[in-house]
Order: sequence, then structure tokens, then C-alpha cells
Amino acid sequence: MLERLVEVWERLRRIDLTRRQRRGLAFVLLVLFGSVWGVGSAPPGKPPPPAEAPSLEAVAAILAGRPAGFPVGGIDISSHDHGRNTVHWPTEVAAGSRFVYVKATEGTSYVNPHFAADYEAARKAGRYVGAYVYARPDKGDPLGQADHFLRHARFTRDARTLVPFVDLEWPYDGIKAGDCYGLTPAQLRDWIHAFIGRIEAAVGRKPMIYTNTYWWDPCTGGDASFGSYPLDIANYTKKNPKLPAGWSTFALWQYLPGDSGQRHSHDRDVVNGGEDGLRALAWPPPPGG
Repeated sequence: MLERLVEVWERLRRIDLTRRQRRGLAFVLLVLFGSVWGVGSAPPGKPPPPAEAPSLEAVAAILAGRPAGFPVGGIDISSHDHGRNTVHWPTEVAAGSRFVYVKATEGTSYVNPHFAADYEAARKAGRYVGAYVYARPDKGDPLGQADHFLRHARFTRDARTLVPFVDLEWPYDGIKAGDCYGLTPAQLRDWIHAFIGRIEAAVGRKPMIYTNTYWWDPCTGGDASFGSYPLDIANYTKKNPKLPAGWSTFALWQYLPGDSGQRHSHDRDVVNGGEDGLRALAWPPPPGG
């Protein structure tokens, strides 16, 4: 055990970390070293309280895989992040995952059965938390889909709740509607404007759009009218991602997909602008707060 901890520490030392991340990891290692040497152990005859320990190998892999120059990371999760790949919060906290987006709804009837539990777990872990909706233009009714999302998204004006994001991308397996959901670029643009306009009017801030350049540009006809909305860009390269038409910057970058095969593998994101960028995505505090 001791040799393994030393080996992991040597790996972590070679990663470019912020001061906060180094302090957090040093604390985790001190706790684990204490468990090896019996420091702070419970009195004889009294079992120690159960405690979850982070996976240091997973922490090292998360930090090593984060794009250079983007020290603040987080995850977005859905019902797929359960069972074999359930979120391990001690590992996420130790790796400095500062925020969590949780899928809330899809269409006009589906609600993620794990949404409430995951949302509360992220809050208890001290993370910034937000909800997202998987858009279904093939089902029509943009206002009904937006209203269904708003009923379940648990928005709170507490400066720790993130603006919602709308997931607009290629249909997943099982949706038989074509890459652009069977809509023309003009029809799709109108659907998106109605959908996000409803959310914006309800929450009082522009929601974020999650998309991929290689879906957005052909399916919307290279529409540039959404560039004022914060962008969560999906691009799984080590270089700064190519942006869709209309955007000159991004708020979040999803750099690793949840099906990457890594242990504790989830959709992983970094924030453009570090802590300031993350705070900018949070709701403003209530009046006088």
C-alpha cells in the first residue's frame, strides 16, 4: 500500500496543477498515509467510522487528461452514469471537479430517474450544479419540451446553480429521424429559437447551447444568430476546438466522452476562464444576498 501511494504521488507531481488542487491532493494523501501507519485510528475495541477514499489512480488519470491551460474541470452525467460507472464523489472531489451538469428531461414526458438523487449528491459534495435537457426536434412542440424541462430542473437563485444547457447534437441510437431530425435548416433554426427562447424567458438568463461544430453547421445551415448564447462545445481533441458558426469563444469544452473506457469515466469538461468563468455561469445571488 505504501509503495503504491508513493508511486501515485510521483505521477501527480509531474502534472501541471493549481495550488488549490495540490493542497487538496496533499490532504488526501496524508489521510491515506495515516491509515497505513495507524495515525488517528479509533480507540481499541471501537471500529472506525466508514469512509470512502478516492481512487488515486483515477485522480491522476483525470488530472493528466485535462487539457493544458484549463485548470477548472467538471462532469456532465445522465442515467447512463449508473451501475458499473456510477459517479464516485470522493474521486471527483479529489480531482478538483468543481461542477456537475445532470440530465433532467427529454421530450415532453421523459424524466431522468436518477436526476434528483444525482443533483442532491452533487450539492452535498459542494459542487456547482446545473440541469440540462436533451432536445428532440423530431418530436416537435418546442414550447412543450421546454416547459417540461423547466418543471423538473430545480433552479435556485443561490449563486451555485448553473445556467441550464440545451443538448443539440446527432441523434443517439434508436432515434430514427436522420442526422438533422428530419428538419430543414430553416425549420431547425426556428425550432431552436422557440425552444431556448422559452427557457430564457422563464429563467431570466441565456441558457447554454451544447453542440458540435460538425453537426451544427450542416444542420442549421451555418446559422450564426445564436452566438450570444454561452457555448458548451463537444470536441475530443487536445487542441482548442473548432467553433460553430456565430461563436468566437466557448464557455465549456467537453474534451472527453463518457464512453472513453477509462475508470470513473464520465463526460468531462473544462471551463474557459477558470474560477471566474465558472462563477459567470452561476445564477446571480438573490437581491440583497
